[in-house]
Amino acid sequence: MFGTNEKFNLQRAVFARSASAFFIFEDYYSHLLRLTNYKPASIVLTSPFLFNLRLFSGGAELPYTYFSDAGVLRMDSEKGSAEFVLTDREQLRVRGAGVALRVELCPAIEDMGTIACHGVRRKPDGAVEAVFGTYGKFLFKALKGRVEAICPWNEETGGYDAVIFDILPGEGGTFEAAVHEDMEELVIGDEAYPPFDALIRESLDSFEAFKQNYRPAAEGYEELRDYAAYQIWSHRAKAGGGFKEPGILFQCSIAGIFSWQQSYHGMTMLNNPQEAWRQICTLFLYQDERTGRLPSFISYLGGSNPGIQPPFQGFALDVLIRRAGDSFLTPAECERMYPRFAKWAEYWLMYRNAGRGGDVTAVNNPNDSGWDDASIFKDGFPAQNPDIIAFVIVLMEMTARLARGCGKAAQADSWKARSDRLLDTLVREFWDGEKFATFVGGKPVDSMSLACYQPILLGDRLPRHIIDKVARRLTEEGDFLCEIGLCTESLKSPLCDYGANTFVSGRVVAPPHLILTVGLDIAGKKKEAALIARRWCDTVKERGVILGFAPYEYYRLTGEKADITQGPVASDGWSWSTWSACCTMTMITSVIPEEEG
Repeated sequence: MFGTNEKFNLQRAVFARSASAFFIFEDYYSHLLRLTNYKPASIVLTSPFLFNLRLFSGGAELPYTYFSDAGVLRMDSEKGSAEFVLTDREQLRVRGAGVALRVELCPAIEDMGTIACHGVRRKPDGAVEAVFGTYGKFLFKALKGRVEAICPWNEETGGYDAVIFDILPGEGGTFEAAVHEDMEELVIGDEAYPPFDALIRESLDSFEAFKQNYRPAAEGYEELRDYAAYQIWSHRAKAGGGFKEPGILFQCSIAGIFSWQQSYHGMTMLNNPQEAWRQICTLFLYQDERTGRLPSFISYLGGSNPGIQPPFQGFALDVLIRRAGDSFLTPAECERMYPRFAKWAEYWLMYRNAGRGGDVTAVNNPNDSGWDDASIFKDGFPAQNPDIIAFVIVLMEMTARLARGCGKAAQADSWKARSDRLLDTLVREFWDGEKFATFVGGKPVDSMSLACYQPILLGDRLPRHIIDKVARRLTEEGDFLCEIGLCTESLKSPLCDYGANTFVSGRVVAPPHLILTVGLDIAGKKKEAALIARRWCDTVKERGVILGFAPYEYYRLTGEKADITQGPVASDGWSWSTWSACCTMTMITSVIPEEEG
């Protein structure tokens, strides 16, 4: 799937495995493979807890190429090779022949030196243990050959000059070793070490089983479905630490389970509605009992955080029911989740109320909407933005659905009535004939952001004239639509900016494609939805399943060259975005097939 001479390399993905915290990626600058672990929730670009992987023979370093699939990563040199397999047992296994493998601590920022390492010792059984403070412990255990630690201590600096672990071949020129990790206490005991090839088969079987959560891809997107599924499967964290249930990381490099993204994943798993529903419900396990707030994200280290993310759960549930039915919503499930959905809706209606009467919401932070740097916020705050209001409308409607499902008819009627009233307000007061406007200080914001069309997620609830206008605007070439998909700010806007340090002020990014194409689709605009979806999916099929792209090298309005920095930045250099993968998966398995059907 990924390799030195493949279509995509490990700059465009990571070698990882469901239920393993280890991951390996290719350094953007040195092109060396690097090993680390996501549990400490450190950001790769600033982490001191990174290890270069090198091959040696006879004391000389060897250049190598590599290839990986879901089962194994192989490093090849002219003298021999090394292979890695990940397990769901807090263990990495490696074997090799004809070479030695060096695992060398090399932080993201050179000045950090070896500060991550607090101590190295050889245990009585010959294994080498390295303690990395808040980053946990590694234990290197040789199964064939031996492990040598090269860790010279510097009395002047009070630290190691280097931290190197060499895995050396024994008789026959081969080696095999296990690398254990644990954030708490390493307890190995008589733990078994299954055969290496059996572990490869376990990973491949796990991946194949996980793919069954998804429907087949539209014709021509079968390989893309595998890539997207791999991105998601490889980032699936098991329960443990701060994770009460399995969840899907946003990126290994920013290792959190983010609130609304779990629902993006849920609405994609149409072949397994029970698992899809569990994904949607994941963050309710961490709901604040007093306020009803869902945290923005949870890491392995646990703890809460003050942020929030948009109330995507209602939209995800609505789409899941439309696509896969509602048999998973048993009375018991409705009884379990109705109070939690109700508290979440009440949080938005109370703590994000615009103070103008009724259920209109307003935000004081662009991150609450997901449109971090969009022009809808250029006039400041508090902002009554219709993209969030649309989410709240569906959240209330789905809260009503859960109430009705457990026999709470009066509560169901109340929530549905409030949802309908807010929908009426949205259409009457926020639709200006061309777009949905954000209001600040009682005045509409003059914005040409794609966010102005996000209420299309309401689908067939909207009047036909609004649906028709939105569909026309989003499929007009050179406005929002370009060759690779939808720009997040109109190409005709003087505020359109898709430089390196931007997110949704002009760049073409995955999440709006899912929201807008699904919305168009359920509004009956299947042809238009598929047209937009194909632009995005054809792009990532050729360029990698990453979060986003600059549409052009120049700005169409001014002719000025855009400052597009190539490198390991969140949009261009890291493909480690399961957010993009699940958006892509939805488009190739439901939006495009809907139009074809």
